[in-house]
Amino acid sequence: MPWKESCAVDERHRFMEAFLKGDYPMTELCERFGISRKTGYKWRDRHAASGLAGLAERSHAPHRPAHATAPEIVNAIIAFKLDKPRMGPRMILDRLRIARPDVAWPSDSTGGEILKRAGLVSPRRKHRRAPARPGPLTEPARPNHVWATDHKGWVRLGDGVRCEPLTIADVHSRYLIGLAATASTRESEARPCFERAFHEYGLPEVIRSDNGPPFASTGVSGLTALSAWWTKLGIHHERIDPGKPQQNGVLERFHLTLKEAMEPASADLNEQTRRFEAFRQDYNEARPHQASGRKPPAWAYRPSHRAMPRTLPEPDYPAEAAVRQVRSNGVIKWRGDLVMISSALVGEPVCIEEDEAGEWRVRFYARPLGLIDRHTNRLRAPRVFKDAWRAQSEDET
Repeated sequence: MPWKESCAVDERHRFMEAFLKGDYPMTELCERFGISRKTGYKWRDRHAASGLAGLAERSHAPHRPAHATAPEIVNAIIAFKLDKPRMGPRMILDRLRIARPDVAWPSDSTGGEILKRAGLVSPRRKHRRAPARPGPLTEPARPNHVWATDHKGWVRLGDGVRCEPLTIADVHSRYLIGLAATASTRESEARPCFERAFHEYGLPEVIRSDNGPPFASTGVSGLTALSAWWTKLGIHHERIDPGKPQQNGVLERFHLTLKEAMEPASADLNEQTRRFEAFRQDYNEARPHQASGRKPPAWAYRPSHRAMPRTLPEPDYPAEAAVRQVRSNGVIKWRGDLVMISSALVGEPVCIEEDEAGEWRVRFYARPLGLIDRHTNRLRAPRVFKDAWRAQSEDET
């Protein structure tokens, strides 16, 4: 039977006597005393370390209560926070440990609790997600119908520089349009890669990406400078759902294959660029793919008939629509009030049209941006995005 609290120590003594005699194996001995093997081994180890004293009851109370931090340490942490209000507890304690290595400073979490009790910690900001995708993802029916793009995730090269591989692939044929050794996810590095791809292969109808930079933002419209440029070129940008990378599965699977072009690490970005280009040619021209009938992707891919224009087309807004230019801070003037549209559209004209329900719909070229709320004069996502873009694309093709 299990040990009773009143004679627990005596039972432990008897257990150890029986154990030391060696008459029973540990499993059977524990069964006879009504305890688990884990408990049996615990008392064996305590006895080996401290003898019979190790079998005595031990207090379950914490050795040092959380509130027992010395007042002078608490005051020092608070004073540092008041002097450097933008620093968090981790940085504060790192600084204090460097300045006073002789002091036993508390853990970062305890420092955070001290600042919290003093009312010096602001609630953590919730990360805003990119707006929800309107409608289902496009099912590619032909080459250049849908291109997928993504950043693989960074690796450190031999010279210490980060490499953030940017991949662009035709979803229908699996043809690898572009594979660039970029050093960051900034738009300034991604755009030249797409410019080269558009000049060489023409324009796709749709580009699919995740919700990270430089493809999407957390604003109502979800626009970035890069996706706004795609819009002006007549390319529809669609985003996968947050947390569902399998919706961009073509690239997720490809990134597993890409490891062979990244291991071992290249010396620098120039060497990685050469390795990527050799890998891309082999992948497209020589490596069979099940999606293309066990033939290389080049067998199924053909460049787009939509050539990269020399100049960007102007928007074709209806004559009866209201057109406003986005100001330097991302807002437009509408009915005597300022409405935030997007910092990605500074200097660009947007169109405002009243629909049958009397709501003011805002769009940039053919891309819907949202509705201007009549009560708050703020841009909000519409309840339902009509597929105006795809309808227009079908009319054009």
